Amino acid sequence: MNRFAVYMVVLLAPLTLLLASTGWTTETPPAILKGPPFSNPDDITPKPAAWQQQPVRYRPQDAGLDVTLLLDQNIYPGLLPLVQEFARAKQWNVAVHEGTCGPAAEGILRKEVDIGGSCCPTAKEDRLPGLRWHTVGISPMAMLVNAADPIDNLTSDQVRDIFQGKLTRWAQIPTIGDKISAATLIRPITRLHCKFRPGHWRLILDNEELFGPRVSEVGTIMDVAASVGRTRGALGYVENWQIVADPKYRETVKAIQINGQDPRNHNAVATGLYPFYWVYNVSTWSADNTVNPKAQQLVQYLIDHADRIDPALHLVPAAELKKKGWKFKDDELVGEP
Repeated sequence: MNRFAVYMVVLLAPLTLLLASTGWTTETPPAILKGPPFSNPDDITPKPAAWQQQPVRYRPQDAGLDVTLLLDQNIYPGLLPLVQEFARAKQWNVAVHEGTCGPAAEGILRKEVDIGGSCCPTAKEDRLPGLRWHTVGISPMAMLVNAADPIDNLTSDQVRDIFQGKLTRWAQIPTIGDKISAATLIRPITRLHCKFRPGHWRLILDNEELFGPRVSEVGTIMDVAASVGRTRGALGYVENWQIVADPKYRETVKAIQINGQDPRNHNAVATGLYPFYWVYNVSTWSADNTVNPKAQQLVQYLIDHADRIDPALHLVPAAELKKKGWKFKDDELVGEP
């Protein structure tokens, strides 16, 4: 070592020790691939005074009703029976419309409905003056493979590596390599809906730019199941468990474990051991010119009776999530345990 090199070592040694003692390191920290599970509940999107003063105005086909709802297609099947049950008991006229997150958000923004519902955690754009969000529960997101493939478990890191394109053949995974042909390609299939909302598929990878070039993107939940079912080596995900049980797909796809945790294991989902999930969220109005007390009663009924939602949908009610340490602000789920 020459005299200059010795001098630099002596000069930098104290700095190195200081950085080490404070926890700093010269190594590049690993990238955080998982996106945010929830948004800040205090981050409200401002609206002009004229919008805030506008009352709820039903569409012509809903005129004269007591309560109107517009629910995303994923939460609609779980909540509909409870809504109908409550409406019959109260002898109220209630309309429940089915859509997707986009139309549900538009119905709220136009103030055409008393209750909106989505399968995604609330984004800033969904947080409006005079609007409150309530969480009924969460449900696991099913990771699907072709039923004929000998794949029953992946780690969450392997799932991320597959969708990033770092793993391209199933034989690269040690626990699968001796069960499947070395030539079998991994064929990842996605549905990148609600890209600006937190949670859902963003729990895998934060944004679409992180997904690899070999990913096939499809438009609907049914397209995901159909593509996985006809493609050996495929991996996809769906939110709606009715798809998994549908006779059209039941024999061709299967839901696998993640990190050794089965998505159908209630406790694994409730404690956060199963890492991928989606959220049953509904909204009500709270301002004097928009509030509907009947809508508020209905939402409270959904929350109080969430444990009676069809067990095949694998919902974990909000009351149980609170006991397991998930974070809430009022009725809304805002943080993981």
